[in-house]
Amino acid sequence: MPRKPAPRPPRQLRSRESLRRMLDAAEVILAKHGLEGATLPRIATQAGISPANVYRRFRDKDALMAAVFQRLTERSSAATAAQFEPETVRPIGLVQFSQNMIEGMIRSFRSDAGLSRATVQYSEEHWEVGFVRKARASEAQSFQTMVNTFLMWRDQINHPQPERAIRFAFAMVALALRELILFDRTHIFEDILILDDNILREELARMFLRYLGVDVLENAVSAEESKRSQPFPSRRRL
Repeated sequence: MPRKPAPRPPRQLRSRESLRRMLDAAEVILAKHGLEGATLPRIATQAGISPANVYRRFRDKDALMAAVFQRLTERSSAATAAQFEPETVRPIGLVQFSQNMIEGMIRSFRSDAGLSRATVQYSEEHWEVGFVRKARASEAQSFQTMVNTFLMWRDQINHPQPERAIRFAFAMVALALRELILFDRTHIFEDILILDDNILREELARMFLRYLGVDVLENAVSAEESKRSQPFPSRRRL
């Protein structure tokens, strides 16, 4: 039997609202029950929509996952564009921005662990499917945006190959958070090292910056000296 064509984007407000409810419900169910537990009837119940309506919109679970991936990709791309806007980021400085970025990554991994775990699993099982490949291409573009932002501080990066260093450091942080938070494998290290979010934030930021060849202590001292060198406000203005 020929497969049904992919659904067209809804035009009417009511249809768009119905689609939003389905996708919101799909994210909730994926986060709570994982990939295997995300059945269309269960998603329909979560959305408060009849299963027949869900099946009319999506021919099968793969079609629904395509819509979920598309929305997640659009959301991620928009967030990256906002967070790594060069002129907004430049005044923050390399050290502080690196620390902020890693803290944000930890919060994101922690808050979206179930959903992210389900989408990672789906991606690995459907690596060459069209919409998964498209999502990967979008992620690669967002990654390049992040790399370009960090290259603003190329003169502070002492690694012989700055761009490679940024890419490698990002990959190491992401892999650590994926294993420790996404797949909850901190128990593997519990006998040798306590790994709470505070420790992860401090040590991953230190590791990231050190790999780039940035002296964190020197930068902190320079920032403090710069602050002290600023003229104090006149007491007569108080």
